[in-house]
Amino acid sequence: MNLKKIKQYAFIGLFVGGMSLAFPVFNVFSKQLSLDNHENRLLTTLPDVLASPLGKLPDALNTFLADNSPFRYQLVIANANLNYDVFHTVESDQVLMGKNDWLFFKDGPNAATPVANYQGLVRMNQDQLAQLAQNLQSLADAYAARGGQLVISFAPSKDLIYREYMPEDYPVLSEVDLTRQVADYLADNTSLEISYVPEKLLEIKSQTSMPLFFKTDTHWNHAGALIALDDVLQRVGGEAQRFVDYDFHVNGTQSGDLANVSALYTRLEADQDYYPANYAPVRDRRSVIVYGDSFSEYYMPYLTAQFDNVWRDALANLDRNTLPDCGADIVIIEANERSFETLCEVLQPH
Repeated sequence: MNLKKIKQYAFIGLFVGGMSLAFPVFNVFSKQLSLDNHENRLLTTLPDVLASPLGKLPDALNTFLADNSPFRYQLVIANANLNYDVFHTVESDQVLMGKNDWLFFKDGPNAATPVANYQGLVRMNQDQLAQLAQNLQSLADAYAARGGQLVISFAPSKDLIYREYMPEDYPVLSEVDLTRQVADYLADNTSLEISYVPEKLLEIKSQTSMPLFFKTDTHWNHAGALIALDDVLQRVGGEAQRFVDYDFHVNGTQSGDLANVSALYTRLEADQDYYPANYAPVRDRRSVIVYGDSFSEYYMPYLTAQFDNVWRDALANLDRNTLPDCGADIVIIEANERSFETLCEVLQPH
């Protein structure tokens, strides 16, 4: 056997031995290592592999081995930190690295198109707008006939409010994004109560150093959510303090969803959340139901502090046929550009 062959076999032996040794070493140290899954997805399990069709079995097995390999979390974190610090890139097809450690949601192969929306390139056609307006108006009228009030709450995107931290590679080509297009159309062509307050958020943002959105998350924090919710409540006869009168305190910290999926949750500082310590609205005896996506979760502490009965459900679970008889006095439908497709689907007559 020549020297070249010996080196090849030695390399193969070292590689196989190193891979095999990783498992017992990992078992020794695993109790001291974090095994928390921050990837915002379910990792592949052995039952998933066994349930895979024969043609997809190799891919499923490969994913299973990658998801369950020893020191996986530590290696992923090390790789993400290296890319962030040395190459100034983010290891995720869902995350866009902005300025000053701000992260934004990115157009991905299986995601919505938030960056295209930010640039003003996403639109509904006139038929889609007209159908959405008709379905929402019909629902609001049916609800009003039973004595209820319906409000549509649109959440602005983080990149609109914090545009200064977006990369310069993505120029804004139109100031009218999808949310503005839909909100304006509904306001002009229906009698619906439409709450969309990016201008108010921008105004307050210019007056305070307190962030209204999380740096490493797609969502607003409880301060930003309160600005939007105050507008919603005023539309149903509720009361709201002036924003300057709220006494905001730090209400804990969180690692943002964008930091989690890009494995930068150990590299970037956790976001602080803010909540008004003096929030004490006049008690309202009415009941409220909220249908929305994750933005509306930040409404809930305020609503439960003010109203007697409050509950929340996913936008996908809204049923236009049963909603008028749900028994709530107020219905809040919350949506943003990433959930408009879901909103259109659930409002279709069936």
